[in-house]
Formats: sequence, C-alpha cells, structure tokens
Amino acid sequence: MEPTYVSFAQTPPLTGNAELTVEGGHPAGGHLALGAGGSVTMTFQVPAENAHLEATLRIVALVSELGGEIGYAPLDVTVGGQPVVRDWRIPGGGDLPQRMDFAFPAGMLSPGANTLRLTSGAGARSMLWLYRVTVDSVWERDRSAHALDRHAAEKPLLRYATRTLAGRGWQPGPPVLAYVGTGRHSPLAQLAWADSSGAEYAVTLTGELHEFYGWCRPPGSTAPREFRGDLAGRWDADDAGSGATVRTFEVEAGWGGGWHRAGHLDLAVGVAGVRLTRVSWRDQHGNNGTVAFDGRGDGFVGTHQTVGEGAVGYRGRAPVTVKG
Repeated sequence: MEPTYVSFAQTPPLTGNAELTVEGGHPAGGHLALGAGGSVTMTFQVPAENAHLEATLRIVALVSELGGEIGYAPLDVTVGGQPVVRDWRIPGGGDLPQRMDFAFPAGMLSPGANTLRLTSGAGARSMLWLYRVTVDSVWERDRSAHALDRHAAEKPLLRYATRTLAGRGWQPGPPVLAYVGTGRHSPLAQLAWADSSGAEYAVTLTGELHEFYGWCRPPGSTAPREFRGDLAGRWDADDAGSGATVRTFEVEAGWGGGWHRAGHLDLAVGVAGVRLTRVSWRDQHGNNGTVAFDGRGDGFVGTHQTVGEGAVGYRGRAPVTVKG
C-alpha cells in the first residue's frame, strides 16, 4: 500500500495517495479547524493484496479550549460508511495535539477506492483542530509518517518571522534562520543559540515546523523575553533563492581515545549576518548536539549524540578556500 496521508501543516494540504474534500472547515496556521458538523473526506486507493488485511488509522488532533475550560468537539470516523468510532473525546485538554491510533478490522477496506470521513459532532461547542491523518496496512506500520518526515527534510532551510513580548505587548523581531544539516534527514524539534551581539535564544518548534515558541535575551538585556516565530519560507539547503548563507564544517567525532572523520555539519542559524558563538539542537528522532565556536567562528568543539547511543566528542573546521 502506498504511503497514505494528509498533513495540514501547509496550505494547500500535503497529500499522499489521497484526494481531499473539506466541508465546514478552514486552514488556520498549521492545522485545519473544523466547526460543528464540519468534516474531512479522504479518498484513497488500496491494492487488492492489502484489502483483506487490518489497517491502522493515525490521527493527530486537538479540541480547542473554551476560554479556560476544556472544549467539546466529539469526533466521528467512518470508512465506506461503516463506523470506526463515534463521539470520540480527544484527550489532553486542548493545549497540545494528541496522537491517536485506531484499527480498521480485516475486511473493512475494499480493493480500489476507499472513503474515510472524519466529522466534528453537530453539538460541538469548540473547534476540532486536525494536524495530520495517516493510513497504513498492518505490516507497514509508520510508513506514511516516515514519508511525511522525508518530505519535511526535503526543504529543511527554514526562515521565521519573529516577535518578542515586551512591555507594550508583542513587538516585531528580526527574521531568523533554522537549519542544521547532519545527514540525518529528521526535522528540528529544538534549537538554541547565542551570537556575537550578545543575544541568546532557545526555541521549541512544532512538529509541523510552522511555528516555534521559546525565549530570547536581547543584546544588553538581563531579562529574557517570550519569543515566537511563524514560518515565512522554506527551501532546499542549496537553493540560492533563499538568500541565506549556509556554512559547512568538516567534522570529526571523538571516541575510543581518538578522533575520526564524521562527515560534515551544515549550519544556517539565527539572524543572518550575525556570527554564532554557540548552538545546540535536537531533532524529532532525538539526535542532538551542542557546539561552541572559536573567536572567528571558523571552528567549534562540542558533543553529538545519536539517539540510543552515548555522546561523543564533536569538533569541526570550515574548509579553507585557496584562490589561485
């Protein structure tokens, strides 16, 4: 079965093996907001060899809050008109998206076109926010989620419009870049950095990468401020149209009492044109690193950790370009 998914992280939605119809809903910054009675219909193809098998439906969603109270927007799910769940209460209180898995019993799917429908209950009093929907045959678990991850890694160079919370409310901040290329092909989850202006930043990115939230300490300030960013553009790392300068460092890993070649690290982080003094990151798979730069920003030392393994030494140097 082909990877089958819909992601509402962008407009129009990203789809795989799916045709989409939305009624009573609208895009709302990284998700689809459904009102009472609103629905998403997803038509997808199932090959004959998979039709007799069980399948797994994964939904990432939340129910928006009602003021300070828990919201109410029960979810109905049908496939080919057959109910999968009715009046499902999405947990979590409405502050974070929830991941929910449901089984399509063997025989529920048919060879060829199948229709999946997600509906917010007619009596809903708040909004149902949908982030992504995936369908996988039982023996191909997470295949569609991995396909979405690969798509996110295809254009990993991100630029965010930012704002900071100052005394008079939210004020515009400088555009910032977010790109750490280690060859892992996993989107960023967290990013922290400091630069030569004296500013410090630390942010957590949403799973869909459409925004981040964290703090910053502006140059010359002792007090941190809330810091938010909204995705303004994304590009391939080598796309000249981004206008960004991506720095490449030749890297060595330290283990077993010695240093060993370990590929390269590509960076475009922070305010364009301002030299980094340190940067730390974690991707969505849990791989992480932290490095501090020398005075010119041409070399660094730090640590790197691949998920499931111990930390190793990590040092890098920008290649010297010889003109002649």
